[in-house]
Amino acid sequence: MTYIRFKWSITGLFALVAASAAMAPGSAQAQSPCYYYDTFSGSYVSAYSECNESASGTSAVGANLSAIGEGFVQQQLNIGFGGFTSPTGRLRHTEHDGLTEKSTGIRTNGFEIDEGSVFANGSYDLPGTYFGGKVRVNGLLGYNRLSLDLDRAPGDVTAGKTDIDAFIYGGSYLWSQGSFYSMTLIIGVSGDADAIDSLSGGRYSYDLSGYFSNSVMGYTFDWPGNGWKFDLRGALGHYDIHTDRFAFANGLGTIKGVSEAWSGSITGTLFTVFDYNGGTMRPYILASYKNVFDEDIKVKGDFVAEFEQANDFGKVEVGFDYVQGILTYGAAGYTEFSSDESTFGGRLGVSIKLQ
Repeated sequence: MTYIRFKWSITGLFALVAASAAMAPGSAQAQSPCYYYDTFSGSYVSAYSECNESASGTSAVGANLSAIGEGFVQQQLNIGFGGFTSPTGRLRHTEHDGLTEKSTGIRTNGFEIDEGSVFANGSYDLPGTYFGGKVRVNGLLGYNRLSLDLDRAPGDVTAGKTDIDAFIYGGSYLWSQGSFYSMTLIIGVSGDADAIDSLSGGRYSYDLSGYFSNSVMGYTFDWPGNGWKFDLRGALGHYDIHTDRFAFANGLGTIKGVSEAWSGSITGTLFTVFDYNGGTMRPYILASYKNVFDEDIKVKGDFVAEFEQANDFGKVEVGFDYVQGILTYGAAGYTEFSSDESTFGGRLGVSIKLQ
């Protein structure tokens, strides 16, 4: 997935020499950027698609970890108190217009992401009270599969595909007193990626790891009339994903991808509870706004680049939980969007009460 994106003719060779001469002298990194200025076309050109792919891949894993964490918070708040064990499956599809390279202002290849994950978690409610409230601790372990397809940008000659297999693991701490609650969670990821350039057939691979953490505080209000309630919560999150240093498919250099960001969000959930078919039904609708700040998406090593993307996100989710005996069935569908991307996802789960 790695070769110069213009034909190696005599004209192309002179173009590369002219581009290199035009760059400011300095470090080897400055003379070997991920993007160079093509004097013949009068525009910046992506020299190596590994730069696009590793940046897109790490930011995509960060976004997916965040989604898993946010969905996990919602699941824990929905099932009520009591010790539970819960297998859960998720599917998610994202279409992204592409990252923007900061120094040149060019838009990189767009990409599509298909992600599926399955994980199990177990919760335990500590006996007694702590600071006047109840405490639940939870552990999580699962598997995540992510497939990223780079689109072919206008004037581009390469596109590629990356498959990422990763294990996810983590835990959470939930404290509640009456209608007020706070929750803290951390989810780690460790996996490997296999990538291929769909035209050249060049292949390479790398390992990646990182984490997502989230701290939540919320309060549940009585909604006027008919037994509805409104849950309002705020959250502060952070993710940090990085690859190891890996070699380009043609062996001409090594790089690593790094993505890190903070986020602040506010979420409102309107729900009600009623008896249905021998059990208890809890339908809900959720709306959320999230701002991502201090986002740092980089390629480091022999070739360097920095990227950015839209940082304001909206989300709408509709779902329900149904309790019958010791079982709680849950399902939800949602859409998340910014000016750069749109996502559709869903999850199914069942919780078995142990306490």
